[in-house]
Amino acid sequence: MEEAIFLVKQQRSNFKDFYFSFCGHSKTFPSHSFGPAVRDVFLIHIILEGSGYYSIKKTNYHLSKGQGFVIYPGESTFYQASEEQPWEYVWLAIGGELVESYLSNLGITPAHLSFEVTNLADFHALILQCLAYEQDTQLNELILQKIAYNFMELLSKSMTQTLKESHSTKMNGYVLESLEIIGEHFWRNITVKEIAEKLMIDASYLSRLFKKDIGISIKSYINEMRISTSRDIIATTNLPISKIAEMVGFPTTQAFSKAFSKGMGLSPFAYRKERIGSNREIS
Repeated sequence: MEEAIFLVKQQRSNFKDFYFSFCGHSKTFPSHSFGPAVRDVFLIHIILEGSGYYSIKKTNYHLSKGQGFVIYPGESTFYQASEEQPWEYVWLAIGGELVESYLSNLGITPAHLSFEVTNLADFHALILQCLAYEQDTQLNELILQKIAYNFMELLSKSMTQTLKESHSTKMNGYVLESLEIIGEHFWRNITVKEIAEKLMIDASYLSRLFKKDIGISIKSYINEMRISTSRDIIATTNLPISKIAEMVGFPTTQAFSKAFSKGMGLSPFAYRKERIGSNREIS
C-alpha cells in the first residue's frame, strides 16, 4: 500500500523534442511494490526518505535517501520499498527526442541508471507545484513544460555523481522467468502450480526462491501487479470499474473492489473520484 498523489496529462500540443507526461509523490508502506511495468517515456525518481530497490535486466539495485534512478522507455522494471524503512519518493515522466541526450550529458545512460543528488526539498517542491495545474488548458500545459525543464535544470545542478558501483544483487533465473510469465498472464487466474509446471520446477521450491529475491510471495506479487495496473487504468481512462476488474483478472467487480480497497485504502470509485488531474465526467 502507498499514499500517492499524481498528475497525468494528455498532450494538447505537438511537442517532439521534450514534453511533460506525468508526475507524482508517493509515501509507501513496508514492502510495497510496483510492477513489473513498461513505460513509453523516461521516468525519473528522486528518493526523499527511506530505502528500497528496483529490478531491471536481471539485477536488483538497492537505493536510499538522496539517490535517484531513471527508467528508460520500453524497459520492464519492478521496484519495492524496504520493510524496515519504506521509501518516499517523487517522480517525473518526460518524453521527447532530446531527453536521452540530456540525460547522457549528465552521465545517466542505460549502463548507469542511478545517481546521487542534493536539494531534495527543491525536487519535492517542483513536483507539488505541478499538481496545481490539473486543468487541461493551453496555459497549464506550457507551465508544466516549464516546470519539466526546471526539473532537468535542478537535476543538472544538484546531481553529485552517477552510481557506477551501487549495491546490487543478481536475481535467480527461475525468478526472472516467473516474472516474465506473470507479466504475460497476470490478467487471468494463473497459479503458482501453473508457473512451476511451465518452468519444470517444484512449486514449493519456486515459492522459496521467489520470496527470497522479491520479498513477497508469488500470490501477493500477482495481486500487487493487478492492483497497480488497475490503478493506472482508473487514473488515465474513463472505463467502467467492472471492465477494469475483468481486464486485470478479477472474477467479479465485488472481488476487485475488495482487493483494491485492501491494497489502496479506498475503493476504486473513491480512488477515481479523488485522483488528481482528471476533469472527465465519471459515470
